[in-house]
Amino acid sequence: MIFCLNSQKSYYITYQKMKNLLLLFSALTLIFTSCSSDDNSSSEDTSILPKTISYSYPSTDLGTNSKSSVTYNGNKIVSTIDEDSKTLFTYDGDLILKQEVFRIDPQGNQSKSREVLYTYENGKLKTRIYRTDISAEYPEGNYTQKTVYTYTSNNLISYVNFLVDRASKLETKIGEGTLTYESGNLVKEQQKVSSVITTRVYEYDTKKNPLKNILGFNLLLNEISGFGKNNATKTTRSASDYPNPSVYLSNYIYNDKDFPTKQTSFAGDGKSIEYEIEYTY
Repeated sequence: MIFCLNSQKSYYITYQKMKNLLLLFSALTLIFTSCSSDDNSSSEDTSILPKTISYSYPSTDLGTNSKSSVTYNGNKIVSTIDEDSKTLFTYDGDLILKQEVFRIDPQGNQSKSREVLYTYENGKLKTRIYRTDISAEYPEGNYTQKTVYTYTSNNLISYVNFLVDRASKLETKIGEGTLTYESGNLVKEQQKVSSVITTRVYEYDTKKNPLKNILGFNLLLNEISGFGKNNATKTTRSASDYPNPSVYLSNYIYNDKDFPTKQTSFAGDGKSIEYEIEYTY
């Protein structure tokens, strides 16, 4: 389960789990010390971390049910493991440098399938390199996408996506966009692919995001779909080639610490359940 797959990448890359969540926690939304102020009080318990994350789908057409176990070293995430995959995280100090995803076959054999590499500048995410279809034939992946971030202000960040040719390493621009933050949450993302401009606007509750205490996640921007200080309750998507906006809603059940124990996300009709996520801490 890899923590990646946000809306920005889904134009070029699709994987099933983590519409879903950095594939671990999808409807989750980061602390953003690099993008906005962190209003956590010094007395807040930062030891609360999700130990298991379970996805359930009403239809196999929407996704595959799964349960991932998460391990930590203090507040640093070490791994996520489910029955057919494993994701390992590598840190340098408090910064996440790499995610590596391994397939696990029925005999328990593991093979690396994809990875995400990060670089930072002045304590902020500068580049993200996503490699997939990794094999003995293609040890650096058969497909590589690179994203470069530019910080216009504390609350506005622009990015450019490049496709990297496997043989020549030539980079070709395939898209661009902007991220707007407010109070520690991504409130607007606008992306342009070819001539199509897609805009997503997010609304949040006032409760705590399940991933907010994981060290380094606050610097990964929109790496994790819907990840912020709080929990996304409404997403409005519009596109220049399709004038009617789509609205996606999420409901939550919380524990006595104001962390979600269950999330139910609905499709664009507002009635059909798209998926559910359950957390234990």
